[in-house]
Amino acid sequence: MVKDEAHSAKEIIDSVMSDDEILPVEPQKPKTGSKLAKRIGILLFVIMNAVVIFFIARDALANKPPPMEPFSFTNILFLLGGILCLAVVLGCETFKYVLMMRHLGEKVSVRHAFSTAALGKYYDCITPSGAGGQPFQIWYLRSNGYSIGAASAMPLSGFFTMQFGFAGLCLIMFTLFNGAMKDPALKITAYVGAVAYLVVPVMIIISGFAPKIAMRIVAFFVRIGAFLRIVKNPNHAIMKSVKSLSSYSKNIKRITSNKRLLIKLLLLSLVFQAAMCSMPFFAIHTFGGKIPFFEALALCTFIQAAISLIPTPGNSGAAEGAFYIIFSTFWPTLMWRFLCYYSFIIIGVLIYGYNALIKLLERKKGKQINDQS
Repeated sequence: MVKDEAHSAKEIIDSVMSDDEILPVEPQKPKTGSKLAKRIGILLFVIMNAVVIFFIARDALANKPPPMEPFSFTNILFLLGGILCLAVVLGCETFKYVLMMRHLGEKVSVRHAFSTAALGKYYDCITPSGAGGQPFQIWYLRSNGYSIGAASAMPLSGFFTMQFGFAGLCLIMFTLFNGAMKDPALKITAYVGAVAYLVVPVMIIISGFAPKIAMRIVAFFVRIGAFLRIVKNPNHAIMKSVKSLSSYSKNIKRITSNKRLLIKLLLLSLVFQAAMCSMPFFAIHTFGGKIPFFEALALCTFIQAAISLIPTPGNSGAAEGAFYIIFSTFWPTLMWRFLCYYSFIIIGVLIYGYNALIKLLERKKGKQINDQS
C-alpha cells in the first residue's frame, strides 16, 4: 500500500513538473462565507480580545494602579515616534509595490500600491494565521487592471521577502541581544517560531532550484498526514501543493531574478520589521517608562517570533498576554497593540469607506451626464 502511494506521488510530481509553464489561475475575490458565520466569528473575536484585556487590566489595577497623568511635551514626542513607526511600516510596504510595478512594466500607481499594502495588512489582521492578505492582494491588483502574472508575482514576492526580513531581524536580535529575554520558555518558543517563519520561503527556493526534491518533500509530509488521518485525499493534496509551489516559484522568479531589486525589497522588509518591533519602546516611554531602545526591540522580536505559532487573527490573546508578561505595563500594552494591530483594521475600514464614497460620487456624476444628454 505504501509503495503504491509512493509510486502514485512520483507520477503526480513528474506530471506536474513536465509542464513548461504553470500560469497562475485567474484570481477570485476571497469568499466571505455566510453572514451568520461571519458575525459569529467577529463576535467571538471581540469577546476573546475583551477577555484578555480584562484580565490584564484586573492584574494591573490590583498590583500597580496605572494613573493616567497629563502628557508632557516629551511624552507627546514619544507618542509621535510610535505613530511614525506605523507610517514607516506602511511606507516601506507601499514602496515595495511601487518598485515591483516598475520592474514588471506595469502601471505605477502609488494609490494602488498603498491600498494593496494597507488592505493586505487589514486581511492579515482579521483572518486566522494571517492567511487572507495575499489572496486579497492578488484579487485587488487584478481587479484594478494589472496582469494576472504581475498580480500574482507582487504579493507573493512581498510575502517572500517579508518572511526573510523578519528572519534577518531575529538573527540579529537573537545573536546580539539574546540575554534581553529572561523567560526560557518564551525564548525557546521564539526560536521555534523564527524557524517556522522560514518554512514556506525555503520550500519556494528549493522548488525553484531543485523542484523535484521540493515536491518529494511535500509528498513525504502529505503521506505522513494521510497516515495520521489528517489528510483525507493524499494524491489530491500532493497535486495541489505541487502546483502551488511551482506557481509561487515561477512568479517570484519574475521579480527576484533582479538582484538589485531583490536586495532593495529585502532591506525594505527588514526596515518594516524593525519599525514594527520598535513600537514597544515608544509605547513604554509615552507613559513614562524607561527601557533602552535595543532591549525593547529585542524583546518585541522575541515576542513576535513566539506568538507567530498562534493561529488566531493577529495572534490575538497571545500577543497582549506575552507583551504584558514581559513588560508588565498596562497602558503601553494597549498602545502597542493599537499601533501594531488595530490601526491596520481602522485604516482598512477607512480605505473601504473612501472607495465606496468615490464609487458613489462617480455613479452620481455618470447619472447626471446621462440625464443631461
